[in-house]
Amino acid sequence: MKSTAEASAVLKAYCAQPGVAMAEPEHDGWEIFHAIVSSTELPARHYTDAYLAALAIANGWRLVSFDRDFRRFAGLEWLQLPCAPQTWRAG
Repeated sequence: MKSTAEASAVLKAYCAQPGVAMAEPEHDGWEIFHAIVSSTELPARHYTDAYLAALAIANGWRLVSFDRDFRRFAGLEWLQLPCAPQTWRAG
């Protein structure tokens, strides 16, 4: 487990890689989010994941994450990364 400072540094290093960009949404995914949470018995701790999935679905994005919980969201284009490589160092 990384500290928040270490996690932030890893994210910054990842975002600096060629071909990686922060997306700007055209759609807020609100309707899809409500459809997701109303159609399943989703624990409240997964609501943030549900909103990120809805945002990705609404905008046609692929969500990239280490978190396996995203597999629960139908219609989500999702790439699960393997465990964080030790070679990813902030620098």
